[in-house]
Amino acid sequence: MSDSLSHLLRHAELQIEQFDVHSRKEMKTLNRTLPFYVMSYLKSGSAKLRIDGEVMALEPGTVAFIPPNVMHDHYKDTADQTEFLWWHFTFEIEGVMDVMKMFRIPFVFQLQDHAYFEDVFMAFMDSADARIPSLPRSILTRAKSLELLYIILNSALRQQDAKGDVAKSDGFLAMLTRVVQSPEAPMTLQQMADELHMHPTYVSNRFKELFGKSPLQVQREMRIQKAKTLLETSDLSVTEISQRLGYSELQNFTRLFKSYVGISPTQFRVLNRKWRVSK
Repeated sequence: MSDSLSHLLRHAELQIEQFDVHSRKEMKTLNRTLPFYVMSYLKSGSAKLRIDGEVMALEPGTVAFIPPNVMHDHYKDTADQTEFLWWHFTFEIEGVMDVMKMFRIPFVFQLQDHAYFEDVFMAFMDSADARIPSLPRSILTRAKSLELLYIILNSALRQQDAKGDVAKSDGFLAMLTRVVQSPEAPMTLQQMADELHMHPTYVSNRFKELFGKSPLQVQREMRIQKAKTLLETSDLSVTEISQRLGYSELQNFTRLFKSYVGISPTQFRVLNRKWRVSK
């Protein structure tokens, strides 16, 4: 794994939205789309997944892995008892970059070590027990959730062609890492193209193909996230924040911020400070 990809993974935030263990004889979930990743591990029994025009049989030890906003059917057509271990999650950098998009993970794949995964999943479930004091519980839950993600990625990336083209695109990974680390740094598409010795249009299209967004879009969204943090936590003026993020004209910064957030930087600061006080 390249240094750039390792850096990006270290700075990504794993957020578990929902999780549970279900045992059932009937299941018919059709035309479902969810705004996060769906991972469903089949511990026993059988089921089927219909996605991208293909129907795949699920057997014990397999994982169904569905990306966000992808329509799919998850159902049973047998009467046997089926047990699922499942969770819904996101794995993002600053809420901007979906790290999972960097890998071509199969919709269905076999886990390498079933017992290990099942033990960690149940430990993760136990870590959510409200009887455990909140501070150590939060640390344990985070540790076990990351361990689960490690098991899933380790198994998925062993599948043929799961790494896709990202592992072979160190130049683009280095570019993404630089944007994530210093979004305020001046950067143009032409400069990127010159560094990679490629045409600007190809660089933008290829970057978007690999990571889901163009480099300039990532830069803008990372700047907005930094701006929101500074507005919430610092006493810097809006003009100072604008300059710190690389905008020489306050009007340009304000227009961009409002286009993404829906309100001006000043309104955002007032609303968030009122919210903190009300807590």
